[in-house]
Amino acid sequence: MRQRFITFAVFGLILVTIGEWNLRTRKIAPLATLDETWLEFCIGNAGESLSDPAVTVIRITDDYEPLNIGQDEPAAVDNKLSRLDFATILGFVGKLEPKSVAFLPTPNFDETLILNQTDIVPLKDAAMQLPRFLGAANVTSESTSKAQQTPLNYHPIKVEGDSSALITFTRTLRYPDPQILANANPSFKRIESTSGLTSESEIRVPLVANHEGEVVPSIALAAVANHAGIALEQITLNLSGSSPVIQLGELQSIPLEADGTFILPPSAGLNREIKSRRKNESGEMQEVYHLTSLTVDELAYTGEADDEIAKRILADFQGKFDSLNNNLVVIGFDRNKDRRFTTAYGEVLSETNILARTMATIQSGRFIDQWSLVCRLIGVIAIGAIALVLFRFRKRKFIPLCFVAALIYFSVTVMIFRSTLSWTSPFSAFALFGLMFLIGLVISGGSDGDKPVESESA
Repeated sequence: MRQRFITFAVFGLILVTIGEWNLRTRKIAPLATLDETWLEFCIGNAGESLSDPAVTVIRITDDYEPLNIGQDEPAAVDNKLSRLDFATILGFVGKLEPKSVAFLPTPNFDETLILNQTDIVPLKDAAMQLPRFLGAANVTSESTSKAQQTPLNYHPIKVEGDSSALITFTRTLRYPDPQILANANPSFKRIESTSGLTSESEIRVPLVANHEGEVVPSIALAAVANHAGIALEQITLNLSGSSPVIQLGELQSIPLEADGTFILPPSAGLNREIKSRRKNESGEMQEVYHLTSLTVDELAYTGEADDEIAKRILADFQGKFDSLNNNLVVIGFDRNKDRRFTTAYGEVLSETNILARTMATIQSGRFIDQWSLVCRLIGVIAIGAIALVLFRFRKRKFIPLCFVAALIYFSVTVMIFRSTLSWTSPFSAFALFGLMFLIGLVISGGSDGDKPVESESA
């Protein structure tokens, strides 16, 4: 038994070290895939702890070409979009009758171009086709020499406790276009005076902030509430408990940091499309998209139903188009230059991706965290204790007991996830149980009941 355990301890330490190193660096692709597969398994067995998100992202990518009016009227300088471009995008969205919309761009327009002339109001006309939606603004707490435009009316939420630790902003730097505000409520998207909210280890998204003596929600929080039909007056920020939480009506509680930011889980199973198959009213099976995206070019095919190619594309994308009727629609830039935020898992995301994923996380309740180093160490010690006990048995008992022990261990980790939404990489456990099984087969073990091992070879 001693030889078995010493061998297990030596090689097990090496395997655990590899697992911890990969957990921090994500350098070994097969282990990263194993983590994702295991997390999906845990999520699939979480029961009612989690629900499906409902977000469809309309992505403005590098493939989109700005509109122009003949050769004499060039497109906006530096490939910037005009009011007519945004009007076209909103027009495509409006035709699909979305339930709720969050408009993230905060562009500055060149008023010398005909496409941006304020006496032409295509953007307002397109905005009026949508249900009352949200328009993003960038804010700051720093004073500038530039005179502030007319202050925006940011709607407050209820607060319980001391809000002095929350991030504060005093000025609006980038406004939603006046034609957008004809049918949109302003909500802050980015607090440009803050620093350190994104790093290699975590991404924090402000959900609330102090402004003129009141606490106001960000566009991420306001959009989720708007989609759920919850008025801002029904949102309560509770700062009186041990941990800050946002109570979203009677729907759910959202964990929060003391400064009003939300730590975006680096891995919550939201890095891909989420869809399911359900029967429609006719009894036919159809795909329902809970989290998906469309580019503006893909969306444009809805306006060309008479084209044969467009018809085929429409058929392929019909499920995604249908999702606009039920999901929260997020419109924003996702060009190469916009992807400048790197997660702990090595994903490179745009601000649009981050905000959309934040909304999906809140909707689905995927406030998923990883085991701390102490908890992972306890797990390794537990497996070591199991090995110490099982190595006392001969092979004919050791083999089934090893399988049973592994099954119990992983069942416990799934139960922990169901109750706490906390998970850990399975590599170390898989490797240790595999090593345990191999050593049990190759190296002779201890006693079996009252019989010593020597009697087996006698």
